[in-house]
Amino acid sequence: MFYKLELQNVSFNHKGGAVLDGVNLKAAPGDVVSFGGASGGGKSALLEICAGLLRPTSGSVLWDGEDICGLSKYDLYDRRKNIGYLFQTSALISNHSVFDNIALPLRCGTDLKEAVIKDKVNRMMEELSICEAEKAFPEALSAAQLKCAALARALINEPALLLLDEPLSGVDPVAAQYIIDVLYKEWQRKKMCIIMASHSLSAWPQWSGGRFVLNGGSFEKASEQTLETKVRNLEISVYDR
Repeated sequence: MFYKLELQNVSFNHKGGAVLDGVNLKAAPGDVVSFGGASGGGKSALLEICAGLLRPTSGSVLWDGEDICGLSKYDLYDRRKNIGYLFQTSALISNHSVFDNIALPLRCGTDLKEAVIKDKVNRMMEELSICEAEKAFPEALSAAQLKCAALARALINEPALLLLDEPLSGVDPVAAQYIIDVLYKEWQRKKMCIIMASHSLSAWPQWSGGRFVLNGGSFEKASEQTLETKVRNLEISVYDR
């Protein structure tokens, strides 16, 4: 199953204020859409809305043309099996080893045998150079290892839609290159739809899709010259597709 994601006039209010205000977005299979903005500007909230983890105050969120805003938690859980999510905080389960964290989507969402799961997890850990952390628990990991383990968990079920919240934050340049290389390889292989919030847009190649700035709760388009100015101000912009 391949997801076409569409946001229609999505708004979200929190503590009496508008965090998102009339956001519109279309992303087809194979698109890589990246966006950023000031801290606290609604980037994480927008990703959670895309995943059905947060309901918008108004507007529609369409997965392959189906508005998910009225679906039950059970129906959303079933449909989310084709989605991978990298949380900004990594969100690994503290009493699970790295291996068990990565294997969790396969054990809970598939009927694969344990031998197959072990092979898939080992290959993913090898790609992200975290094999030595296989038996470690999250509290013992470095920031880069946490991010790589969380990314492995997001990718392990070969999602059609991948949502990434600050995938390069807190990692060293070597780990950042591992992350970029693995994401590019998986994107080429699966042509998944990727939606990504990142302060480090300059580090990402323009694979497909577009780049956006979330400013005042809405997306803006801007020229490359404007983008350079906004990046210096920890904001981002949109390149035309």
